[in-house]
Amino acid sequence: MKAGFGRARGFSTNVSNFNRTRAERKHGKRLSAELKARGIGRSHRHFVIDTSRNGRGPAADGAWCNPPGRGLGAPASTATGCGLADALLWIRRPGESDGTCRGGPGAGQWWQGYALELVKNRKR
Repeated sequence: MKAGFGRARGFSTNVSNFNRTRAERKHGKRLSAELKARGIGRSHRHFVIDTSRNGRGPAADGAWCNPPGRGLGAPASTATGCGLADALLWIRRPGESDGTCRGGPGAGQWWQGYALELVKNRKR
């Protein structure tokens, strides 16, 4: 409550992850229900899902820092398959490094090689 979430319209999910959209819909619905149950807002909170890097889902080994083999997810759309999810968006800039792991530049810096891999492995 100190952060002012009670006045927020909603929230975003998957911005730093690679989780599949289906899993994020479930996560968003659970979080929205929990916020309502705790009295944070009068109704369920809506959310948006970042699909910029989730086209292949999370890495099998759970790697979160520039995991190889990931791909772009669904492009921006309001067709979310969930009444509480307002949109699928590319919030995280595809090609932005998670950090220096796996040969990447510093966190938040552009990494062309990773961007090209995301395009190559995009969800079709």
